[in-house]
Amino acid sequence: MEEKNKGLNINIEHYTGEKPIEVVYRLGDAAQAQQPLATKAPEKISVSGTISTPYEWLSKRIGTVDQKRANVVVNREKMTIQLTVNEDDYYNKNTFTGTVEVSETFEKFGINDGEKGWIPAKLGQFLRLNRGLFEDKEKCMVLVSNLKNFNAKAKAEIEKQRDPSGSVADVYRCQVESNLPKSFTVNMAIFKGTAKQPIEIEFDHYLTNGEVFLQLVSPGANEVMESYRDKCIDEVLDKIKDIAPDIAILEV
Repeated sequence: MEEKNKGLNINIEHYTGEKPIEVVYRLGDAAQAQQPLATKAPEKISVSGTISTPYEWLSKRIGTVDQKRANVVVNREKMTIQLTVNEDDYYNKNTFTGTVEVSETFEKFGINDGEKGWIPAKLGQFLRLNRGLFEDKEKCMVLVSNLKNFNAKAKAEIEKQRDPSGSVADVYRCQVESNLPKSFTVNMAIFKGTAKQPIEIEFDHYLTNGEVFLQLVSPGANEVMESYRDKCIDEVLDKIKDIAPDIAILEV
């Protein structure tokens, strides 16, 4: 049978007219076929955490790691251990870095930091806000008062110095005398997650454009840091060697 409707011809084979037939006529463009998803490169994994992070990951994935294509880089100065797996595969190379972190308070003091210079009055205000670190609060407030009323006398001298070649040069020497004590003691944790301990801190003075700045120095804290750092790093390395003896370990 053939029907005509506004120029539309419909041919229905074997239609006898016994039952009505519904015809839906749609105008417009047909929907576009769904495009396949774009292929993406594997996502690299880069994780940073506590010093045990490389071992913790490795211990759970040791069965999937090709030890001959992995390495561990140790930097004791930066207090880090970095595990790299799939080292020769740009798309599948993953890194896991563990760090021994100093406590936030120790970092704010700037102890043994050659780049940190304190203006005396500002150091006094800082110590006042952190007087809870002092066992003797009265000594703390005396020190704060001395810092806020800081006075110093600089002694400068120029002397002749002869080097091995026979040349003579002028050497400038400067000494600073102040009203501050030689040192003071605070109780603080050096590393995150460790107990507080007494730390003796000494003052160093230096002049810049006629103004005196203070640096905080602690040989004792430096010794503790080196000892604790090496202990933490060596413990993690021993664990890695036990479960993955074929991974290359490099000290830089």
